[in-house]
Amino acid sequence: MRPPRPVLAAVAVTALAAAAPAALAAQHAAPRAKATVVLQDIEFKPAAVTLKRGGSVTFAWKDGDTPHNVTPTGAKRFRRLATRKAGSASVRFTRAGTYRYACTIHPGMDGRIVVR
Repeated sequence: MRPPRPVLAAVAVTALAAAAPAALAAQHAAPRAKATVVLQDIEFKPAAVTLKRGGSVTFAWKDGDTPHNVTPTGAKRFRRLATRKAGSASVRFTRAGTYRYACTIHPGMDGRIVVR
């Protein structure tokens, strides 16, 4: 026997309500002076960072033999970080705005930095 539709709707609404605070928290996180983004498991971890103006992000390659790069994709630009398999590199952000980036080797591997 299948559950009645109102029960399914209630379950769906509850699931969405539980996920919303986490998404809002990431979007409205308190700005930090420094952050680290790890390139691992073909992902940027975390995918979203909020910085204070003048803050910096250190990108750390930790995906074994899998190469990655960090390439700006939005209107706000920063220097591209070359393809590599290990090591780290830092970028300083002096202007407010949203900076989007991706690994051009792996479709769907993208992130953003919000500078306030």
